[in-house]
Amino acid sequence: MLHRENEIKKYHTTSAADLIRETMNYYKITQTDLADRLGVSQKHISEILQKKRFINETLALRIEAVMGISSILLLNLDSNFKLRLAKETPVQDMKNKSDKFLKRYDWVTV
Repeated sequence: MLHRENEIKKYHTTSAADLIRETMNYYKITQTDLADRLGVSQKHISEILQKKRFINETLALRIEAVMGISSILLLNLDSNFKLRLAKETPVQDMKNKSDKFLKRYDWVTV
């Protein structure tokens, strides 16, 4: 049965970094150890965990091999996270755009 008093909550989108950090915390994995196992620098891992950098396909496959987390899941999490960020970021630098910039075609209904 549908409860009308329940509020609809905004959908939360997590990133691959959140899942990696959660796994690292659970198994007490250090950034240095993970970096060594993945063949990247500790700084690279730090930037991923801070969401300053996102994983690519190669790194996703390495994480899957080392941590057992699906590479498809990791890439999908990051893709959805980046899309949400893009939707929340206002379009900047409108002065150099034409008057047609982001104007929908008449047939677009979404």
